[in-house]
Amino acid sequence: MAGLNERRKSRTYVYAQTGEECNEEKPCSNCVRHGVACSLAGGPYVPREDAKNRRTSTTSSSASLTQTTSQDTGLSSATASATGSRGPSPRPGPFQVLTGLIERPPPGENWTLDLELMHHFMLHTGFVLTEHHDMEYILDIWRVELPKVAFQFEYVMHSLLGFSALHKAYVEPENAQRLRESAVDHLDKALVLYRSEPSPATAENANAKFVFTWIVALFAYAIPPSLPPIDAIVELFMLVKGIDAILSETWFWVSQGPFAPILNRGFQEAVPTALESFAVPEGIDFGLNHLDYMIGVDAMLPDDRRTCALILTELKGIYNTMHPAQNSCSVASILCFPKQDSGSFAQLVKQRLPQALIILAYYCVMLDILDPRWWIHGWSKRVLQDVLGSLDEQWRHWIEWPVQTVLLKESTPRASANFMI
Repeated sequence: MAGLNERRKSRTYVYAQTGEECNEEKPCSNCVRHGVACSLAGGPYVPREDAKNRRTSTTSSSASLTQTTSQDTGLSSATASATGSRGPSPRPGPFQVLTGLIERPPPGENWTLDLELMHHFMLHTGFVLTEHHDMEYILDIWRVELPKVAFQFEYVMHSLLGFSALHKAYVEPENAQRLRESAVDHLDKALVLYRSEPSPATAENANAKFVFTWIVALFAYAIPPSLPPIDAIVELFMLVKGIDAILSETWFWVSQGPFAPILNRGFQEAVPTALESFAVPEGIDFGLNHLDYMIGVDAMLPDDRRTCALILTELKGIYNTMHPAQNSCSVASILCFPKQDSGSFAQLVKQRLPQALIILAYYCVMLDILDPRWWIHGWSKRVLQDVLGSLDEQWRHWIEWPVQTVLLKESTPRASANFMI
């Protein structure tokens, strides 16, 4: 009789703490749910606080492990910061830093605005998310296949709506503040959900990871940065450094599915509309080769010199794709720069090391190729102007060619607010 009373007290305690009725099975549903020993099954009475503490400890350990592994890529560190979780480094992720001055809307669902954003995307897909407006089948991939993936994966839907909000803000400047707040709120939510995805990629989620990664990269360029241009480009380097890894991880499955043409004809092929109007200035080869001497013109730490030499070699490789004989300069090759030792180079740029800033100035010429796209318009000029202002007089002659190519080029009027990606 005493044992029965103790079990009743135990069940009464659980109900008082949780509001959950006991179904009196052996073990009962409440004890199974909360991971405690059940008195009905012969176990001892375990206070709920003890179970709660143990569950919290387990959750914290799991979150810490996830946070530690998430530091490997810029995109993952952005997801970690969006969750507000604690990790080995308190530094906010790149996306949070870039959007730090943009207010988030108050909690609550605004489904009417979300419908507007989906309608905007469906109506203006060709202007929002593709440069191949003359290829109907590419347009259909973004207009038909992307929404299908978005309905299956909520983080893709949030990223789609957020990017659509940024384009809508671009063409409706009178509503820009409200739309940008909505855009950032959507991507905050998307990053939290993306972090819960299993890693590495699987056949089931490869398409979702592929399109989400690219939307986040374009999103980061499209949002007005909350930092000086040089610091903003550093955050972008950190954010997109995981793109190439995710492309490699998902390549096989994506190449077998509906997004396969994007790999071949979308981001990976040449940027024809840009290159047609882009004339490679004379002296580019001499200028780039001259930078090898620039790296050694002043004292540098051995590791810094090695990093700059490595990044310069990579930049030369991208420049080589611009020649008419190759004509293979791609959106991916430009946006994913630098692929090698990007973290070290980003730190040198952030520290305003002159040699790193000069290499960055030459990269701005690459960014300028994409300048007609609405989501990146003005980036190359802003960064190069900041570089020019950050260099002492003795270093400025090294960037005469980028300044003439980007800042002093004749500006052409923009025919429309809608530009291809």
